[in-house]
Amino acid sequence: MQSGDMNGFAEMLSEVMAYYAKDVSEFMLSVFWDGLKMHEFQDVSRAFTLHARDPDRGQWAPKVADITRLLEGSTSSQGMTAWSKVDRAIRSVGGNQSVVFDEPLIHAVIFDMGGWSKLCQTMVDELPFVARDFERRFGAYRLRRELPDYPSHLIGNHEAQNRLNGFNRVRPVLIGDEHRALAVMNGGSNGSPLRITRISDEVARIGQAAALEHGKGQAA
Repeated sequence: MQSGDMNGFAEMLSEVMAYYAKDVSEFMLSVFWDGLKMHEFQDVSRAFTLHARDPDRGQWAPKVADITRLLEGSTSSQGMTAWSKVDRAIRSVGGNQSVVFDEPLIHAVIFDMGGWSKLCQTMVDELPFVARDFERRFGAYRLRRELPDYPSHLIGNHEAQNRLNGFNRVRPVLIGDEHRALAVMNGGSNGSPLRITRISDEVARIGQAAALEHGKGQAA
């Protein structure tokens, strides 16, 4: 949703809560808006309707988590859906090609797991364990509503070899929706998302001095 949808969203939320004989405070409105503004207005409206029709949960006023679950599914189901896309790419594209998925969180998780080439080298009998690890990591990020820095594309063996030989990188294969994959590539980092900082000698000496002072204080 865009900022221009705020008034319409407030009116919709007020009508939804009136159905449950509840008032909408400014705090409630801000919580719902912040939790759902990344979705399209029509999708959110449809999710409120689906909640009201739910025979198990529909008798209670919806919370942000209820609407998010209808819009996105549970974190576990999201992880399983993402892994199915990765699994198909492993089998159909392989580790020689660099790839771009249409979901930035897939890039972040695969980077955390050691990269695309390493993932594609997984033995078939080990894939179920790797899948569970991927789904767990993906679900944890989703649960925290967090998108860390991620690589613009996942490097395959050919590109890695080209870089070692001083050649230009190859064009990656787009996985999933083409337009979303291009957006993922444009929004990602061209370098390593992992920040590594070397401590200077002076900073190290300050840290050692502080540790000594702390030790003296405990001894006393």
